[in-house]
Amino acid sequence: MTSEELATFIDRRRRFAEALGDGLAVVPAAAETVRNNDVHHSFRQASDFFFLTGFDEPDAVALIDPAHAKERFVLFVRPRDREMEIWNGHRAGVEGAVATYGADAAYPIDQLDARLREHALERETVYYRLGTGAADGRVVRLVTDLRAARARGFPAPRRIEDPGPILHELRLRRSPAELARQRRACAISRDAHAEAMRYAQPGMHEYEVQAAVEFVFRSEGSPRDAYPSIVASGPNACILHYVENRRRMAAGDLLLIDAGCEYGYHAADITRTFPVDGRFTAPQRAVYEVVLRAQLAAIAAARPGVRYEVIHDTARRVLTEGLVALGLLPRGVDDSLAMHHYREFFMHGTGHWLGMDVHDVGDYRVRRASRPLEPGMVFTVEPGLYVDPERETATFWLREYSEDEQWERRLRLGTAAAKKLEDEERAKAEKITHRIPPEFRGIGVRIEDDILVTADGHEVLTAGTPKTVDEVERTCAEPSRLPRRA
Repeated sequence: MTSEELATFIDRRRRFAEALGDGLAVVPAAAETVRNNDVHHSFRQASDFFFLTGFDEPDAVALIDPAHAKERFVLFVRPRDREMEIWNGHRAGVEGAVATYGADAAYPIDQLDARLREHALERETVYYRLGTGAADGRVVRLVTDLRAARARGFPAPRRIEDPGPILHELRLRRSPAELARQRRACAISRDAHAEAMRYAQPGMHEYEVQAAVEFVFRSEGSPRDAYPSIVASGPNACILHYVENRRRMAAGDLLLIDAGCEYGYHAADITRTFPVDGRFTAPQRAVYEVVLRAQLAAIAAARPGVRYEVIHDTARRVLTEGLVALGLLPRGVDDSLAMHHYREFFMHGTGHWLGMDVHDVGDYRVRRASRPLEPGMVFTVEPGLYVDPERETATFWLREYSEDEQWERRLRLGTAAAKKLEDEERAKAEKITHRIPPEFRGIGVRIEDDILVTADGHEVLTAGTPKTVDEVERTCAEPSRLPRRA
């Protein structure tokens, strides 16, 4: 770890500690997960833990104790073990945790319970994210066991609080150093999508194009994918989280690729849709241009002070206008929005926070109101349209409703009970059965870019990834630099 990198983690811990006051934070690392026998799944550190420590080994715990006289940042780690290191690689050990990662003190992980007890005895609040499973039992037992200490005059923990509201607000806004890493992830992912357009051709399998995308990721320095790559051709593009990637592609297919890499623990997330044989058909182009107009309008709305939900509202209005114009909806734009008829073809949100995780942390609403955008926030804009290949008709209920009220009811009553009420309300409403034009059936299009909010507007971090119809078709016609199977 360089001195500059260490300074970044020290600053993060300082800001986190200031918000903790005299509380004690317990932040566990990720654990290795067994795949089979003595083979493990690829390890990736827990984002919250890495954000604070930079420590990239499993089975560790960090204590942040701002009020302690000496040990404000403590790491509990696996000790050095020559035999295990021969098999599995170098460990930092207790010495490295101090010398390399800046811990005030470090101990073997098997001393955690005893040392944690010493720290917690003087703290009324333990900050720990229950429900992760990593250390739930030991933290609950600790708080229970120390109840008696309060009778002897010690503060001792009275409550367990989630550090997420503090920690995740820190992660929500990018520093210049963080932005540099995320820009690199976006640049690598941009190159991979452009290469996929050059490489794909009829007769290939989806997994061959996936291999080309991920080859570019690795060859340009990304250690891992940010999420499983979606490479969905033809009707598979209408499956939102399709990851089988096995279908053989044919001329006339569209290919939807949703893929991004990770670089320096920061993720990119790009989706592009393009014709396998290099030219859009007229119906494909018509749907594509509706999605593109919606995406460009939503991106244009992004600037400081604009509420996050405005991005979605902007995209869905443009999509609805396009759906009405194409004959895919039976009513006008205002009715289709009020009755949410567009959800037959656009059933997801327009984006999400993006950072260390592809669906990153951070609240979308504050005190139940959509939060205003601020400089340093990064999010995706990804409208799409998906026309089920097997549905000749769609049923639309003539019922206006509020999605916010629907979500609140689900939170209060639970999903099953709320859905039962929704079904009862829908059964009372009039309905229209509408024929879906056959030329659009089986078309799935999504376009996604990564957006940074700046002081005076926004920046498209994934700019340069071919997106207009002309750019896409031109890139598809270029020669690939990768060999194809004979």
